[in-house]
Amino acid sequence: MSGISPMRRSAAGRMPLPPLVTPRVLGVDDFALYGDTHGTLLIDATTRLPLTLWEGRDAEQLSRWLRAHPGVEIACRDGSLTYRQGIADGAPDAVQVSDRFHLWQGCPGAFRKSPPPHRGCLPAALPAPEPAGPEPPSTTTEARQEHPPAGTPNGFSRPSTR
Repeated sequence: MSGISPMRRSAAGRMPLPPLVTPRVLGVDDFALYGDTHGTLLIDATTRLPLTLWEGRDAEQLSRWLRAHPGVEIACRDGSLTYRQGIADGAPDAVQVSDRFHLWQGCPGAFRKSPPPHRGCLPAALPAPEPAGPEPPSTTTEARQEHPPAGTPNGFSRPSTR
């Protein structure tokens, strides 16, 4: 922490925290402390700032927190049945969604489980690739530096998605 004297650092550490504002979109996740000991972390999913954490993964504690902080409209969580129950009890009107990590983690399994007759539909659901831009007007080094190919920022090509 260059530029901050030890006196200022210690004084800043004693400042009161700002008041907690109930987020519209709440992130709920667990983490491992050590061994079989886990904790729960609540995050404001809009600002990505942590709100609170506690030891354990307990539906009742989550529902108590939600009842004490009304206003959560969307709860983003993993597939935990404990968190599902805690959110349902504490914020019954909140929409529960899977977080991005667990959504992507579950995609390959969902595709494998899709009925074989429908597997051919998956490529049709993908957007069509963008057409390639026109060739540059000249192949000289000067022209390429002044005018990168159309559709490529700063002349860099995008990696292939195939």
